[in-house]
Amino acid sequence: MVKIRSLLAAELAWANDRYAEIHFLGSTAQDFIAVAEVDGNKAGLGRLVAIDAGSGELGGIYVLPDFRGRKIAAAIVSYLLAHSPYRRLFCIPFAHLESFYAGFGFRPPEAEFAVPDAVAKKLNWCCKEYPSSVRLLLRVAD
Repeated sequence: MVKIRSLLAAELAWANDRYAEIHFLGSTAQDFIAVAEVDGNKAGLGRLVAIDAGSGELGGIYVLPDFRGRKIAAAIVSYLLAHSPYRRLFCIPFAHLESFYAGFGFRPPEAEFAVPDAVAKKLNWCCKEYPSSVRLLLRVAD
């Protein structure tokens, strides 16, 4: 059984060690981080990062190799969406994951949409850092 909970402050180093292993940017204490557990073992994590009062970024979704194939990523995303205070959520997934995020209501923003600077900078960083293509997606709450 998968249990999702908020990461404890004392676990931030663990989260950032996992992110460093896969070359993701680290988290800060201001981020809302979810951790997935299976039988008491940490199995994955994800986060919400504030952009501005009405916007955030959903990201850092990572499931440890021994726990893949159990729909843990979907459980983490669902938990984060349920706890999100943001009307607009950006996401910058690898291109092959676009359909996964589409299942949660994420879509490419309209061409005329003004992307916040922090999101544009992160997108640029991801494009330079990763050999795989990434996509900019947006989910707007009703």
